[in-house]
Order: sequence, then structure tokens, then C-alpha cells
Amino acid sequence: MKRRDFIIQSSIVGSSLLVFPSFLGFGDSRKAIQWSRNGKLFSSVTCDGNPLPSNNQLLDVSLKLTDAPSEDAINIRASSPTYQNRLFKASLEHRLINSNNRNGEDLLQATLNIINLSNESLQFDAEFVTSAQPSKETEKQRVYIPLSAAALFNDQRFAALGVNKFLKDDDQEVGATIFKCHYLEPLASFAGERETKAMLLAPVVDIIYPGKKWRIALFMASDEPTRFTASNGEWRAGRQIEVPAGQTVSLHCWLMVHSGDSSIPWNAFHVFAHHDEFEVPSWAHEMKVHYYDFLSSDKGQNFLRGNGYESNLPHFREFHVGMATQHGYYPAYGDFINPNRPTWKAMRGDKTGAADMSIEKMKDRIKATRAIGVKAAVYMHPSLLDDGSENFADLIDCIQLDKDGQKMKFGWQGPDVAGTSWRASLASEQWRNHLLQQAQWIMEILAPDAIVMDETFIGLGYDYHPNRSNVVSAGAIDFYKKMRVLIKSFGHDKAFFTSDCSMSSFVLWADGECGDHSYPALSGNPLYVQEPVRYLAALGNKPWKPCAWHFQKMWDTQIKLAKQVGAGVGVSNGWVEYTGLTRIPAEIREKILKDIAAL
Repeated sequence: MKRRDFIIQSSIVGSSLLVFPSFLGFGDSRKAIQWSRNGKLFSSVTCDGNPLPSNNQLLDVSLKLTDAPSEDAINIRASSPTYQNRLFKASLEHRLINSNNRNGEDLLQATLNIINLSNESLQFDAEFVTSAQPSKETEKQRVYIPLSAAALFNDQRFAALGVNKFLKDDDQEVGATIFKCHYLEPLASFAGERETKAMLLAPVVDIIYPGKKWRIALFMASDEPTRFTASNGEWRAGRQIEVPAGQTVSLHCWLMVHSGDSSIPWNAFHVFAHHDEFEVPSWAHEMKVHYYDFLSSDKGQNFLRGNGYESNLPHFREFHVGMATQHGYYPAYGDFINPNRPTWKAMRGDKTGAADMSIEKMKDRIKATRAIGVKAAVYMHPSLLDDGSENFADLIDCIQLDKDGQKMKFGWQGPDVAGTSWRASLASEQWRNHLLQQAQWIMEILAPDAIVMDETFIGLGYDYHPNRSNVVSAGAIDFYKKMRVLIKSFGHDKAFFTSDCSMSSFVLWADGECGDHSYPALSGNPLYVQEPVRYLAALGNKPWKPCAWHFQKMWDTQIKLAKQVGAGVGVSNGWVEYTGLTRIPAEIREKILKDIAAL
């Protein structure tokens, strides 16, 4: 047994205060992070020889039965690491971790275990609590949080989640006031709670004091809703949890001490608080350019759609296209493919007329795309349901209901919509199963290299259908996990891409991101590229290969951001811009090719 492991293990049986140094290099104790244990739990931390203020409350727990009065909350801490009554038993454990950030053991993991001793399910309010701060000057406290980019254009779909006033700058002043922010819907964390100061892309808060070297960060697991609350220097992170009769439920929280920017705890979150079941295919990292085709015309705008993909395909090599996605090919949203339908009419809402499509045409495109060394992808949408679809009557109960019990319209009325678009709910098991069946048919019949799922931020919301859970995100996470498993079952080199990782976190359960950020309100906004860039909190080191409808208009911005964060760039045809790669002006063409070659 190594000496350090022996000391740690031996200390568990004692109650004396022990100190664990984590050296920053070459054994220089003057720069050590030192953790002090009081009995079984750690109670304080010292950085550069200076104790961080913590009131002996390094990472404790506040726990109570949800229906009990607030004054009945139980404090589980160093002096009382376990608690038991006739209904339940609770215990708190601490573990030090080296995050490989060259600070040694810089991460404290806390685990709350609750055993239900009763014959009925119990619901708890469970919060991890810390008073650890880089300074006693609480009035100077700031926090850096990965805000949803929906704030940059005041997206009312997010306002409906409880955001009363959008915060736009990731760097926020907190001081000694009360500050609440949420990962996933506020209602998902605590029943009845419907307001938040900010929606987060990842459950990570990074506490900053200007002029102080050290920071304290808190984060929780990726697939669980979290509410973070600050009040007079104390931070809480937690949610309500249900423990079935006779069962044990565990909840984890991590406290990180670091001296860099917020990307450090974001990276630690991806390593320790998120489980990624699959490796991202190497080709998804290697490709530079994503071509996105909205069943375009080979003649440009205001002409019959259908053959634009074929006219652009000969230019893929020249533009270094690594993946090409077929979009707009379906007869209706919610009805992307059917093995018993070899031919159909697509773009039925286009004023120039519907386009002829078939399974064979899609397969031929995929074959031709692969023949020139380019990966082929197929588009899906997680929520849009067109009542012009043949299967609308069977799926009508999947439509999301608002608080008044009314069916929610989606609002998109593009050329690919035959009737009216409705918002189906990922809280509906029927809808999730329907989409999974559609994806399986796509993979079986067309055998593409990837599926690209659009507008995944729709997985955040409330559904007031009486037979469904109010919160949509739990169903969405379940769905995206199963989607990736399904696609990988056709080969680990197959990929699943989500979209809009700057507005939601569902890319965590995908191989990468293919959303469009080429809009003035997004990549054209200085706050969108503020370092560290917010969406990396959710994306991590996965690839972003955008589908850019404004690919010429926003080209310089695309290239700048691609170089800044290692993203790809998008080119497209059939929506907003209609030149594709065939009719692009010579001067613009020359500049784009030069910029792509330099990536």
C-alpha cells in the first residue's frame, strides 16, 4: 500500500484533524492545496498557505422531507455525518480526486446516500451546502456561469420556462444578495418553482473574487436537474429527489478549487459528472465543412425544388465538404420515412409546387456522396408534427399542452409544412417511441453515416397533459440516450448529432453538434464569443460542424469562431441563401476556398 493511501485509509477510523497537501509541482509546499479532515469528512481547505473562509462548512448537506417545515431540515456535516429516524437513514461521504489540472487533489466529491426504511415512497429536499469562498469580502463576489444563448435574443420560449429578465453576460455580480440559477427547467428541481435568474447549459457555477487567484466551483451530474442558490456567501446545489420504499438513492456534488478560468471546472464536469457511453467517430472530428441541403433547386430560388443536392455534389471535394445532410426530403414533419412508401411528394407547402422524392433517390444520393469520400447524413426534428401527415390522427395525443390545456402550435410554416405545425412532446412515451422507430427505419433503409437532430432545445419545457410528467427534459434525456444507442447499433462509426448546444445541453448525449449559430444575434454578438465560450460547457471536446443558412453573409464570423474554438463551418442551399456551391459569386468563392484551406 502506498504511504498516502495508508494515511487516508487509517484516518477514517479516527476523529482527529488531518491535513492532505496537493502540491502544484516539484514538491513546493508553499503552493500546496491542503484539505483538512474533521473525522470522516473534510471541513476546510488552504491554498498557498492561506485558509479559504468556509465556517467549517466545506461541502455539507441540508436534508428534509419535502412536506416538512423548513426548520426541520437536517444538517449532515463533519460533526454528524449520519442521521437516522424511523423513516430513513442518511449519510454523507467525501472523496478527494486529482482532476489532472496540475494542482494535485483539487476536487472534492460529496455523496449523499438516503435509505428509505419505510413502506412508502419518500420525497426529500436535498441540497449540498458550502461556505467556502476565495475571500471574506462577500460583497465583491461574482460568478461565471454558462448562460443559454437564448438570452442574447430574448427567446420567449425560454421566458416561458420562468426567465423573467434575461442575463446575457456570463460574468455576473452576485455579492451578498440571493441569486438563483437552474440547470434544466426550474420545476424539474423543485416542485412549484417556476422562476429563475438564469438557465444554464451545464450544472456548473464558478465563484470568483476579482483580484483573488483562487476560485471555488460547484457542479452536479449531467442528467439531473439542479438549482444553485447563493445567499450571503453561502452556496447551495440540489434538487428534490424521490426514494422508493426500501430503496437507496445517492446524490453527488463536486467542489473544485482552481486558479484558472471557468473552462477548468467545465472540463472536470465532463470527466467526473457525465458518463459518455460511446467514443465519437474520428471522422466527425476531422471534417471541416458541413453541407446542408433543404431539398434545394438546381436553378436557385423560386424554382421547383428537388435536384439542388445533385448539382452541388460535384463541388464537395473542392469545398472540402466532410459531411452532407439531406433536409426537407420528407412528406411531412413527424413522418420522415416509411418502408411501405417508396415514393412521395415533398415540400408540399412550397409555392413553386411539390417535389418528387423516393427512397431510391435518397439512397442514390448517399451512395454518390460516399463515392467521393464524403459522409452522408439525414435530418430529423424532435418535436415538429405536421397535421398534413398521414399519421397525424394516430399521434394527436402526443401534442404538448400549455397550462390552459390547449394544444401548442410550433409556429414554423416553411415550404416543408403541408398543413399546420404542432409541438409534439418528448414527455410523451408514444412520441419518443415513434421517433425511435423512424430513426431505425432511416438507418435500416437508407443506411446513412449520421442522423442530424434539429432544434433540440425543444427538450426543455412544460407539458400539462394529465397523463404525462409536467417536465419535458426527463423524457428528452431518455430519448437522446436511446437515440445514440440505436444509431451506434448500426456500427460505432455511425454518428448522432444534435443542434443548438448554445441553448440547451442535449449534445451531452450525442457525438457532436450540427446547429446553426451563423446569426447576428448569436455568433455576431460579442458576448457569444466571450472567453471561455459558454457553449463549450455543454459541448466539451465534441465536434461542432454547423449547418449555416447564412453561410456567405456570416462567413467571416463563422471562420473567426471556427479558429477560436476549433469548430467547423457550414455551407448550404435552399433556405435564406440559394446560390449553393454552383452559383456562388467568383470573388466570394475564392475567399471561402482560401479560408477553408487555412482551417
